[in-house]
Amino acid sequence: MKYIETRIKSESAYILPIGDIHIGDKNVDYKLLEDTIQWVAETKDVYVVGMGDWLNVATRGSKSSPFQQNMDLTEQVEKTIELFKPIQNRIVGLLQGNHEKRIEEFCGYDPLIAICHALDTKYLKYSAVLSFVVGKGHGVAYTMYAHHTSGAGQTPGSKMNRVNKLRSIVCNCDCYLGGHNHGLGVIPVCASVVDTIHKVVNRKRQLLIDCGSYLKWDDAYSEQMMLEPVKLGSPRIRLDGKKRDAHCSI
Repeated sequence: MKYIETRIKSESAYILPIGDIHIGDKNVDYKLLEDTIQWVAETKDVYVVGMGDWLNVATRGSKSSPFQQNMDLTEQVEKTIELFKPIQNRIVGLLQGNHEKRIEEFCGYDPLIAICHALDTKYLKYSAVLSFVVGKGHGVAYTMYAHHTSGAGQTPGSKMNRVNKLRSIVCNCDCYLGGHNHGLGVIPVCASVVDTIHKVVNRKRQLLIDCGSYLKWDDAYSEQMMLEPVKLGSPRIRLDGKKRDAHCSI
């Protein structure tokens, strides 16, 4: 588990978790992805977290078919670097997804490492606690726990349950970011936090955030496997630098 702190001296900031792009798959919505990247480039104080499965990496032994790809692995890496190069200074780090993991299990090397080197960003491996201190002076500190997640839940509830499970790993974050299942959604929850100094139990608001995908449904694996169509794209998390307020738009 990595720990990364980012200081943002502005009145507010946006965090954009981008995951499950599957670059190389024939069904990637590149228009939506390019529009998202352009919004990051044109908007002040937006920071990107890579949530895994940026590459498709289909093999003959994987569930996703190599015959649904239109790029080999080298082309997938080069395309990813080309797309994200204009906003490389906004990328906090990249998590490994199960698709990148395929290559690591085959030959011991994660192609995401090459992308991190090219974009001069941090390789986060499996999970990371991300601290964002927003605002002038001491600012307001927010924490997020990000993980690609695992599991094969298909209903909205089972997908969000995988994100909720992250609370049992790191219990006191403001936001929990999960990928893998291609869902896009947010649920606010509360945790009880004991304050032994003031002898009270406080309620901490937390956001469970499913971070979306960029794979279209028609004529794809999703249609073949009777999976429900989902809204594509990424959530936008706004962090206030004057008072503690994290808000997520989808």
